[in-house]
Amino acid sequence: MKKILTLVCALMLGIGFAQAQVHQGETAVGFNLVYGSEIESMGIGPRFQYGILDQLRAEVGLNYFFEHNHMSIWDVNINAHYLLGLWNEQLFFYPLAGLNYTMANDKKPRENYPNGPGQKNDIGLNIGAGIEYELNEHFGANLEYRHTINGGNYDQGVIGLGINYKF
Repeated sequence: MKKILTLVCALMLGIGFAQAQVHQGETAVGFNLVYGSEIESMGIGPRFQYGILDQLRAEVGLNYFFEHNHMSIWDVNINAHYLLGLWNEQLFFYPLAGLNYTMANDKKPRENYPNGPGQKNDIGLNIGAGIEYELNEHFGANLEYRHTINGGNYDQGVIGLGINYKF
């Protein structure tokens, strides 16, 4: 966790004064390839972004983590990103915060499910940061880390690599 905070602080020190390229009313759709630390599995998912204000956007995303050790996870995320321009007009840093809903399906009896396999649902909070690079006026690529805190059942770090298309 200290390494992540150090990275975020270092990125914040390098932030320039460029205006971010997200504008109020701007929309984008995208696709993520993710890795979850709790389930130790890769996943995929779509996302939708909407510019609430200049530099501030909302994102709704859905991720499915492939089955590993008899467990699969779906998560739904609603996050806010505050875009800050870095060294040029195409590279941006964004802290993020939001809400998470996790649905874990465990197909193997464990101590959490004494009566057999089951499904466990949790609501939690997301906190993290990302970097986005605008490839052109319509396409962008991003690298993101978020940590989901939902009461200890399925707290997990998620690393995501994604691409978006802006309308």
